[in-house]
Amino acid sequence: MKQLFLRFQLLFVSLMLFTTFALTYAVLTRYNQRWDFTREKIYSLAEPTAKILDQMKKSPLEVKAFYPLQDPGRREFESFLKQVESRHPRLKAEFIDPDRAPRTAKDYGVKDLYTVVMKYEGRQEKVIRPTEESFSNALLRLLNPKTFQICFLTGHEESSILQQDRSGLSYLRESLVFNNYKVDEVTAQRGDIPSECLVTVVAGPRRDLDAQEYDALERFFQSGKGILFLIDPMDEGTGVSFRDFFLRFGIALGADVIVDKMSRMVGGDFLVPLVSQYVIQHPVTAQFKLPTFYPVTRTVQPSTETPKGIDVTPLAFTGSGSWAESDLKSLENGETDFDAGSDLTGPLAIAAAAEKKDVLGGASGRLIAVGDSDFAANAYLDLSGNRDFILAMIQWLTQDERAVTINPRLAEFKPLFLKDSGRAKLLVWVLGIIPLFFLCSGSAWLFYRHKTA
Repeated sequence: MKQLFLRFQLLFVSLMLFTTFALTYAVLTRYNQRWDFTREKIYSLAEPTAKILDQMKKSPLEVKAFYPLQDPGRREFESFLKQVESRHPRLKAEFIDPDRAPRTAKDYGVKDLYTVVMKYEGRQEKVIRPTEESFSNALLRLLNPKTFQICFLTGHEESSILQQDRSGLSYLRESLVFNNYKVDEVTAQRGDIPSECLVTVVAGPRRDLDAQEYDALERFFQSGKGILFLIDPMDEGTGVSFRDFFLRFGIALGADVIVDKMSRMVGGDFLVPLVSQYVIQHPVTAQFKLPTFYPVTRTVQPSTETPKGIDVTPLAFTGSGSWAESDLKSLENGETDFDAGSDLTGPLAIAAAAEKKDVLGGASGRLIAVGDSDFAANAYLDLSGNRDFILAMIQWLTQDERAVTINPRLAEFKPLFLKDSGRAKLLVWVLGIIPLFFLCSGSAWLFYRHKTA
């Protein structure tokens, strides 16, 4: 009978321990809490992120992160999402390996590793290689939805957003729609651009615009809206009207083609320059670090005389080994060599941004010119950072103010400097008081055990 009782007692204790561990695990899993005692709070969410998440608690937030299974970045982002979950308990996060689930990646329009898709109240945002700042800005756009109309100008043999071949822009259209833009094609032959357009894109025109269309674009700019001009090199003696138009905004359009023989080193062509230098003083390129490629491009840089009230900034530069070839006829015959008398040597600007701010504080007109349109075509859009670059340009042109800035928080090395008196006190505490405390405590415990034994 006694043995049966002991066995029952052992079983009961084991069951109670198992139940205790299970309940403890469930509580810790459901109510995960972490305290950050670092001076810089590097293991805590930034205040803007926390405020945005507090405003989103009323509805579930779904996050799908497309990371390789064993990638080190996955663990880091998982840790970040745990912080997010502590602020938004209705977070539903899922990690998906795009190599193991290509169909799922395709369904979500994911073509790059480290892509994060967020859904909230029927809307979605996409972030590639997320940082806390880019993640928070995507949350802010989900919380405060807006619709921006992007209009592609037609009528001059431009590439079409409906065209699905290598030279078309259908992939770009899909990316814009995925990022909650409304996209359409328009004409300006009646002398004006539809009022609902917020940004007008002129992508690779192959013949000149007429005077009314140029004037319509300038009025569009003066009204505080945005223009993106992707203008390819043209045959010698043509495209003069385009150069005259850009001079109105302080931008000089080169009658040349950039040659970059260093591109051969990365498996490219000498007429497809590699661009990895960006101006950090402009919002479009301040955080941009990915290389971009431009098949057959021309120089686009600030003019020597800038119109009053317009700020012009070059955005991206080719390498130092490139040059702007001005002898286009020889280039067509496959013959090219640097001529110090007529050719410009790199680095060379291939994109420039112009902005005119309203003196009364109103909306500012914005324009970006890029010396190539093919980098945004279906054949090249997914090449390195091309897609991200054109999306960054369009976002700036929309003047979308839904943005927060989160400064990086890094642990700083702050050595402790003590005076002679301070060093003496520290020595007394470390070598005297603290060891003496443990010695006395241990002796008292041993004395107590000896008396009660």
